[in-house]
Amino acid sequence: MKQEGLKYFTDTHLTGMGLLIFFIFFVGVLFWVYRKSSTEIYHKMEQIPLQDGE
Repeated sequence: MKQEGLKYFTDTHLTGMGLLIFFIFFVGVLFWVYRKSSTEIYHKMEQIPLQDGE
């Protein structure tokens, strides 16, 4: 089954480019989430479950 699926991935350049694109996207999301200006937003969001019926 594994060999049957992998026989269509013969172009290693496209597979490598896909891996590179997804890795860059993942690192970009990490930088976006852990930037300093988002701390206030996350603090407000973590208090939402504790608010009484607003």
